Amino acid sequence: MNTPKGFSDRIENWLAKIPGIRTYRDREHRRETDKQLREHLASRLQESRSLLKRTLMNLTQKGEFGLLPELDRLSSHMQQMADTIRHASYGYGGIFALEKIREEELDQLYTFDLALMEDLDRIEAVIKGMGRDTSLEALRKKVQESEDILYALEQKFGKRNDFMGQPA
Repeated sequence: MNTPKGFSDRIENWLAKIPGIRTYRDREHRRETDKQLREHLASRLQESRSLLKRTLMNLTQKGEFGLLPELDRLSSHMQQMADTIRHASYGYGGIFALEKIREEELDQLYTFDLALMEDLDRIEAVIKGMGRDTSLEALRKKVQESEDILYALEQKFGKRNDFMGQPA
């Protein structure tokens, strides 16, 4: 049996056991895996948007209409960002592509994509918190915080193409 020689070998062996990681690193499947990852990111954003819509509906039922424009704008921004992520160009060429991404660049891109997921976690947490807040001022702060995170996500995602050497 082949035993891992160092820390990086142990990490590689561990990562190989996680579904999807092998194909993420496999040159023949990068385009497909990139599409799946983007679909996952967009779906996560849509789930958060559904939570936001529930909050919007609860406020409407209570007759509190003061934040509806801000919540609607945030919802639209989330939809736009989900569409941007979902329909972005493929990140990687196939095995016979003229310009191939190096393993080091692939590792950087994977780390970058994990950071995008962390941003989605933050947005989801803030939006879940909206359902617990009762004051309009607390809700307004959470809407602004969500917009700030979403804007940062948008900027970060725009830089994702830099990792792949492709135009935005």
